[in-house]
Amino acid sequence: MRHLFISLTAILLIATDSAEAQSLTDVTSSIRDGGGWVAIAIEGGEGSYSSPRLPTLNLKLNGCVTIWDELSGSWEIEATETVSSTKLLLSAEPGVGVSFTHQFGVQSQVDVSFRWSEPGDTTLLLWVGLTINPDGVDEVCEPRREPPIG
Repeated sequence: MRHLFISLTAILLIATDSAEAQSLTDVTSSIRDGGGWVAIAIEGGEGSYSSPRLPTLNLKLNGCVTIWDELSGSWEIEATETVSSTKLLLSAEPGVGVSFTHQFGVQSQVDVSFRWSEPGDTTLLLWVGLTINPDGVDEVCEPRREPPIG
């Protein structure tokens, strides 16, 4: 289950400065670049994102998700993949990569909520490293560039 959330988040959110819908071309560019940063606005310790339905064309992805190491606290991430009716709850800590593998169907759509252990406002910066090579996950777990801040 953990793998489903992380990979759906990856394909829908990667390589943007904010959580915006992407085309399949954007996703393949991100895979070629090894991944990208996702920025989610957090207000009062919570944030969310809902994607449109996106063609995922039976794509299999391997990768890693890492919360920016300069953030604090812990993070609860809950995702619902509405096409397959799958739910997932994930706990994450800054600077600790979580690897994943997921075989997508023809289409995917995801609703994601983010809860921070602190009640304040911030921007959640999440590195999503991607590869189609199942042996290349460790390589994409380390962010290749600094996050889009300032």
